[in-house]
Amino acid sequence: KADKFDAEEWADLFEKAGARFAGPVAEHHDGFAMWDSALTPWNAMDMGPKRDITGEMEKAVKKRGMKFIATFHHARNSLWEIKPGRWVGHYEGVRKDYTSLLNNDKHAFLYGYMPREKFLNMWKGKLAEVINKYQPDLIWFDSWLDEIPEEVQMEFLAYYFNQAKSWGRDVVVTCKQKDMPHSVAVEDFEKGRADHLTEYTWLTDDTLSWGSWCYTDNLKIKKTKTVVHTLVDIVSKNGQLLLNISPKADGTIPADQRKVLLELGQWLGVNGEAIYGTRPWEIYGEGPTRMKKGGHFVGKVDYTSKDIRFTRSKDGRHLYVICLGWPEKEIDLKTVVVDQIPSSEATVSLLGFNDFIPYQVNNKKLTIQTLKVDPSHLPGEHAYVFKLTGFNLALDPLSVIPEATLTAEKATIDGDQITEMLTDKLNIGGWNHPKDTVHWLVRIPYAGRYRVLGHFAAASGSSELKLSIDDQSAAFTVPKTTGWADAKRVEIGIFEIDKPGVYHVLLGCNNAKEWEAVNVWDLEFFKDAD
Repeated sequence: KADKFDAEEWADLFEKAGARFAGPVAEHHDGFAMWDSALTPWNAMDMGPKRDITGEMEKAVKKRGMKFIATFHHARNSLWEIKPGRWVGHYEGVRKDYTSLLNNDKHAFLYGYMPREKFLNMWKGKLAEVINKYQPDLIWFDSWLDEIPEEVQMEFLAYYFNQAKSWGRDVVVTCKQKDMPHSVAVEDFEKGRADHLTEYTWLTDDTLSWGSWCYTDNLKIKKTKTVVHTLVDIVSKNGQLLLNISPKADGTIPADQRKVLLELGQWLGVNGEAIYGTRPWEIYGEGPTRMKKGGHFVGKVDYTSKDIRFTRSKDGRHLYVICLGWPEKEIDLKTVVVDQIPSSEATVSLLGFNDFIPYQVNNKKLTIQTLKVDPSHLPGEHAYVFKLTGFNLALDPLSVIPEATLTAEKATIDGDQITEMLTDKLNIGGWNHPKDTVHWLVRIPYAGRYRVLGHFAAASGSSELKLSIDDQSAAFTVPKTTGWADAKRVEIGIFEIDKPGVYHVLLGCNNAKEWEAVNVWDLEFFKDAD
């Protein structure tokens, strides 16, 4: 009954947590509206709390200058026969095991058991009601939106966008599984995120707990460090974080959740400059910890002080180097190149720390000398932001960690003499005949542009090779090296991958008349920003 629910207290907490947008689940899969609705008797004003939860939240959130979000899961509430004999919907079990309940009109309404056309009108009507009453800045959709016909989706979008135009405001719609195109909606990943930098913006919906979205007994709450690191990783890849909390049925927010939110707010109070209003840099970061996959439900990722994430100011004047832990030694940035000798006005500062941080530039590489900072005087904990100002910085393309590496031991070799050989490490050698070829199968998880490089040696003289991926190919030259063990990194070319999948990679001779033997160590795939 939410008898202790206080929208002002909630909004105060969200503001202290550093939130820039907030709001309730307007309607979950269960078909219960958390607002004062004239369209359904199953609503929070007429039952349960007997309060307009959404309306109270809207006023409290907007009063504090935050954007207001309303989330909807009700596309899943439709209990309908998707094809003869197959029923779907959140209450599918009612249709299967408790069919007598559907004889009660009020219950059937809750369970979404109604003619399909009536449900679709109800789906639109509830959205329009919330739009008209509360003017949300962001409408978030859960899965199953693909069950709503495209023309009905478009009717909703037209209504929402036209209403926003009359308000003089920008609004945002989000969805999952690409149920709407990027041109009209922001893609959302549930308990996940992208594992690479994207050109398009996206959203993660994650929760403070390791378990349920709602409150349960013995709910295990994440450490503040985990939430901070997740937020930083998301923002560095052009994403945003929608963070779920789990209040009790009486409307109170448990103390362990409040503690994490307040500590998150303290971190943002010091370091928010590197988060709010920023843009991604050329690459999201560097360091040893890699996600096993991107997308939904990525699982736990434990970052270390050796992991670094980058953001930049909107005007491009500042690069923020965010260390996910205090570095034990000085920071040697491997992916950043200082294009020219910095002027005397170039500075490195630590957000929340009064003095400038000393640095050195050697061979165009920047070293931040953190050993000069007394660890007992650090500004907070969890992650530390170094602000670089006045430098002419660029990405070192040869220092980026590849998305995939095709090694000699993974190759299939086709030829009489070409074989695996061991110098400093396993490579493909004995490639004396231009008709010989090397093959790999590679799984590419994301569509996009991939820059391919490889390590080669050519002690006898330069040779021209060709790399083919399905119907695309790129010719390149392996220059003469000082010996067969002297592997040099060679730029091969750019390949456009239209869709994720397994691809055949073929390496062969491009000019038989000028052929000289080569050794091959590996091929590396680097994903460009989409």
